[in-house]
Amino acid sequence: MVLLIGVFLLILPIFCHGLKILQIVPGFTNSHVLFNYRLAESLSSLGHKVEMWTQMEMAMLDTGNNKLPEGVHEYRIPIHFKDTLKTQGLKVFQEMMFSAGDAYDLWWTGQEFKDMRVEACEQMLNHDGKVFEKFRSKKFDIAIAHFHDLCPLAIAKKIGVNRTIWITHGTSIYDFSAVQLGLRTHPASVPHPLSSAGFHMTFTDRLFNLLWHLSLLDFVNLPQNLLEDENRFYRSIIKETEPDLWELSKSVPALLINGERMLDFPRPLPLHIQFTGELGKKKASKEVVFESPLREILEKPSKGIIVFSLGTVSNTTNMPKIMIVCECLNYGFIRDFLHCFCLSLTLRTRLLVPLRNYLIIRYFGGWRNRFPE
Repeated sequence: MVLLIGVFLLILPIFCHGLKILQIVPGFTNSHVLFNYRLAESLSSLGHKVEMWTQMEMAMLDTGNNKLPEGVHEYRIPIHFKDTLKTQGLKVFQEMMFSAGDAYDLWWTGQEFKDMRVEACEQMLNHDGKVFEKFRSKKFDIAIAHFHDLCPLAIAKKIGVNRTIWITHGTSIYDFSAVQLGLRTHPASVPHPLSSAGFHMTFTDRLFNLLWHLSLLDFVNLPQNLLEDENRFYRSIIKETEPDLWELSKSVPALLINGERMLDFPRPLPLHIQFTGELGKKKASKEVVFESPLREILEKPSKGIIVFSLGTVSNTTNMPKIMIVCECLNYGFIRDFLHCFCLSLTLRTRLLVPLRNYLIIRYFGGWRNRFPE
């Protein structure tokens, strides 16, 4: 019996056909594109045929560092905002990651980001009809959408894909799904997106957090405000009898989160989150030769190397110098790393740290690489 089961499992792939998968990718940052490239590479290696629909918003995506996986086809849609100031919204958000931000910054950033999402959605849905017809002719079995709003559901429907899987890399999905289901967490319990508060908030924290929500600022109430504006636009271009974005979202059968359960997010996280950082990982085809600064770090005797990175949304370039290093090394996150004398630390940043501090860090076992990004 065991032998028969084994033979069946061996011949089963012969009768199975790979799926035709449409990946809808938000082109906000390199990290979005890189993650989806890795996902497409993994799906392609399993025998599935993958096509990518990528919205291009930021010039940073044209660096050439992200290589399209072999066998995967991509269609890029350039997004051109009518108001060029909207492209400055991301830069402001990057700088605000390490500052409290005043009321005007919060209002302006949230307003611009919300308008960018709705305008980008409008441009994609009004894209060349011949392109949509070409995608429809491929008869995709399923769509995988990595997004922060509901527009990809409209794109998938227009292309004729009835089954969509929602993937995301952050915890904003909880805010969006809560609004959608009408079960939004009470503002006094969950800090707003730019709050520094975590799970434990004092009475004052809760009071100010509630006042921020009552202010109706777009960035604080982004999930609700964005989805309502986006759905209002979508209703204006469809027939009255057709399902809107809220109704389409109810048909999504699966939600995958690319996150780590141990991260201290001020949001509830499900227990089934799995680490997906090694998607598309494979052995190097040839020996890699590192440049001098990196080679010195790798050859330096130590028990390990710490690679500090904040991704492409807001990297250490936007971090105040006082958070990185100071003259006396009495504070800053580097000081904390330097307690591990046997480990080397690499930090990628455009900030220039005085040479004497650089030597002190090196002496204590840490390291800051000085080559540019």
